[in-house]
Amino acid sequence: MNNRGLLNNKIQTCNNEILLDKDTLLNPPRWHDLINSQSGLFRIKALHEVSEKICDKFYNGDKSPYYGEMPEIHPVDWQTQSLHRYAGKALGYDLPCLISADRPAKGRIMLCAQDPFRKEISVNVTVGTFFGLDSEYHRTRRHWKMIWNFIKSCVAVSYDIWVTDAIKIFAGPGVVNRDGELRDLCVSVIKKEIEMFEPDKILAFGRNAKYYLESIGDRVRHVPHPVARGQNGPLSERAKTYSQALFGSDTPC
Repeated sequence: MNNRGLLNNKIQTCNNEILLDKDTLLNPPRWHDLINSQSGLFRIKALHEVSEKICDKFYNGDKSPYYGEMPEIHPVDWQTQSLHRYAGKALGYDLPCLISADRPAKGRIMLCAQDPFRKEISVNVTVGTFFGLDSEYHRTRRHWKMIWNFIKSCVAVSYDIWVTDAIKIFAGPGVVNRDGELRDLCVSVIKKEIEMFEPDKILAFGRNAKYYLESIGDRVRHVPHPVARGQNGPLSERAKTYSQALFGSDTPC
């Protein structure tokens, strides 16, 4: 892949490792096995095609203010009839991604957001990523930048990172929580992701993510969503909170 478009942002960690954007691996070969966890939602071939588009955006520096043209999954590739009830709504899905580097991994971390929030109406499911990591615009601004730098700091100390959403589908505020069939499907998919990825640590962002993951056990750590109300201080302090939750220190180790 062409990675000339990536910014060479340096991340310093507690053991003085440095990782550049261009040195990260997005959806390396193991991803192709792990993404089978989503088979209850979509045809896996369609997810492979979406991944190629997202990796192209990542490695070639998408600078569009939001997402530009988002990849879409057409109804022919939907594996559940539950989605058809919401055709024509603001249907969204964030592709679960594996972030790694060219080195042996000492552990695996799952980062779990709440849901793939959307505003735009579409006849298809629009596909984004965890905190917009495929977009160079987002990776260099505000809380998205803080999240991306935190991910890189974990990768720099040899963790592989699986990023995903607890609520797999967005079809409107609170829709999945009110739809028992779709809610149960989301729970079964996230459980399958955990079974296949076998994370050593799981960090849930926000109360909804915590609610969906609370049955997993003591591997789950919960922190506020990065833009939740009531948080004060610089964004860097929130990153320290994430690190403390996972590692017991201000920086990943």
